[in-house]
Amino acid sequence: MPKSSRKASTPALLGWAAAVLALGLGAGALLGHLSCERKKEAPKAEEVVKPLHPVHRVKPETVTPEALPATPEEAKLPKLALIIDDLGYAELDLVTRLCAEPVPITVAVLPYQEHTVASADIAHEAGKAVILHLPMEGIPGKDPGPDALKYDLPEDEIRARTRKALGDVPFTEGANNHMGSRMTADATRMHWILEEFRGRKLYFVDSRTIATTTGWRVAEELHIPTIQRKVFLDDDKSFDAIQKQFGRAIEFAKKDGQAVAIGHIYPETVDALEKLIPESKGQVQFVFVRELVK
Repeated sequence: MPKSSRKASTPALLGWAAAVLALGLGAGALLGHLSCERKKEAPKAEEVVKPLHPVHRVKPETVTPEALPATPEEAKLPKLALIIDDLGYAELDLVTRLCAEPVPITVAVLPYQEHTVASADIAHEAGKAVILHLPMEGIPGKDPGPDALKYDLPEDEIRARTRKALGDVPFTEGANNHMGSRMTADATRMHWILEEFRGRKLYFVDSRTIATTTGWRVAEELHIPTIQRKVFLDDDKSFDAIQKQFGRAIEFAKKDGQAVAIGHIYPETVDALEKLIPESKGQVQFVFVRELVK
């Protein structure tokens, strides 16, 4: 090729290179602009991570894992087991607040309620202990709930309802009685009920809703681990009354080395526990009720 042609092609080549470079820079700027705009856009519906279960809609930090093991100093303190009854119908936000307390708590969950499974799930995930709050007929006048154990039912039906209730609450490691004054006062019927616990490695907490209860005694006869409630925290839901009963529970624990206190999933009770539990530090060691049954 002649020299003149070779020289004439040099500017053309330079021009072509410049055009390619400009085109690349322009495309990069455009893509960068689009990328920035895309970041500003709300994520598409299909990109949103959906919760696995309604109970997981609570913020993760609101659910506290099981408390750390007691220090050597705490292990020397008298033991107090807190049982909170009637989970199952209470709003899940309240259950989550209760289970955020950084101490062992045993929750008693009613079967067949709107929030039965979700409440047990929340408690279990937070490292709390779950027991069945077994509905039993009390003194006439109050309804213990669906499929409750009624005094006039035949033995086979009482046994069947006991098994059904035990199967309705997940993570159950024991049970206490919901109402039940008429049933727990009858040793024959308590034998029918508690015989269903044998072979399941369950324990029974006698809530002592009546002074003539036979529940704990029958459990002992059947060699089922058992214990009795010492204090009810919230028959009166005022803070002063709950504080007084909480103090009584601590005093019983100091006197006997251990105590069981039962409260209910009332907003007033949860409010009070959020104040009283931190104030009790150094006086008692909170434990699961399973650590006290024998």
